[in-house]
Amino acid sequence: EKKSVTVKLTASMSSTKRIWKQRPIKRTSADKRKNKASEWEKRKRKRELTRETKRKQALYISKIKAERAEERRKREQRRKYKEDQQRKNEIVQVIKDPMKIKKMKKKHLRFIQKR
Repeated sequence: EKKSVTVKLTASMSSTKRIWKQRPIKRTSADKRKNKASEWEKRKRKRELTRETKRKQALYISKIKAERAEERRKREQRRKYKEDQQRKNEIVQVIKDPMKIKKMKKKHLRFIQKR
């Protein structure tokens, strides 16, 4: 003795006959068409904001690169100055006789520099 329950479909019911589901009232495609002008303005503002952000980012990166280049230049300048000062302080002995170089031992030849 099974009783079959028949449910009469009304406009508010879904086509699957599940009474807890509500039937959609509007088409979803109708929502997409709403406020086209304001959507365009939003997109325009967003695009402008991203452009401004990229511009600021590029400016920041170029500033950092310039600072690093300046540091590199100063470092190189200090190194050159230090080398010049070191060369000025060296005691130099000029060797005029080439036979003297031929007679030298390997240990002494290591210290000879041609300038």
